Amino acid sequence: MRSAIVGATGVVGQEMLALLENSPLGKEPPLLVASPRSAGKQFSFRGESLTVQGLDSNLDLSGIDVALFAAGGSTSREWAPRFVEQGVAVVDNSSAFRLDDGVPLVVPEVNGEVIPSGPAIIANPNCSTIILLMALKPIWHLGPERLVVDTYQAVSGAGIAGLDALERESSGGEFLPGEPFPFPIHGNLFPAIGEADGDGVTVEERKMLDECRKILSAPDLVVQGTCVRVPVARCHSLAATLIFDHEDQERLTKAREALQGANGVIFEEDPGNPPTPGPLSGAHPVSVGRLRAPFADSLQLWIVGDQVLKGAALNTVQIAESWSRTVG
Repeated sequence: MRSAIVGATGVVGQEMLALLENSPLGKEPPLLVASPRSAGKQFSFRGESLTVQGLDSNLDLSGIDVALFAAGGSTSREWAPRFVEQGVAVVDNSSAFRLDDGVPLVVPEVNGEVIPSGPAIIANPNCSTIILLMALKPIWHLGPERLVVDTYQAVSGAGIAGLDALERESSGGEFLPGEPFPFPIHGNLFPAIGEADGDGVTVEERKMLDECRKILSAPDLVVQGTCVRVPVARCHSLAATLIFDHEDQERLTKAREALQGANGVIFEEDPGNPPTPGPLSGAHPVSVGRLRAPFADSLQLWIVGDQVLKGAALNTVQIAESWSRTVG
């Protein structure tokens, strides 16, 4: 089983390459692919040097079974179907196919059963959606009818440009509008991630609603909240309130027990020691803390996850690993 990484030179692509070092999919060196201008760059993998190939019509996909795409929506729209036509399964990290009928949108711990076998496009959800659902799935059986989720999203969610902007401004450099943020980020935060629609809901906020509904097969679920960009390099944080249609004095205990045994989740019992972004940069699990029920018809919790890893590269690799098991 051999893999390819499309967008191998970017932040997420580089994380994918590092993850493959310890993955069954990395037994054979992956094919590294990027834009033609990046062709010829070299990266180390398990002690050998791999050369980046340009993404063009001359790219040789023979022997490739699964491709991890981390190159943006327009690239995925153009190239993912071509890879599938050549017998390659594609796990796409962009938003290009997430809401397409017939394309599974997957968090393996949540709905891994929808992963198809054989060549197909499989979509990786938005980073905030993944982090939220890792904490929500273990307690989903409690039956919340409405979610209020405010996110505090790191600059690396905007890629290398976001990291560069924070470093530049933190070092005394000037704010450059639109590169990539609409407001200064050093010493600042702003509730504007993506354009707002006619209802005032931003692209990022709409993604959580639409993607949660699809992944959980819950078309009537209500998810609302505010997505905020914060001056943190890495790891998204979420404040989630789950609202129920009835009171239950035992709900908090049930939720605590479920989260304690959840796959891919670290549950912080001590309310005085909540998870925070800094120490969790580079961590694979999602951390949950400050679980509380000040009112008997709701639960509140705080969630932190590395959006470059579980929110992007790690989830993509895990989907590919799960796919590989479906084909033997």
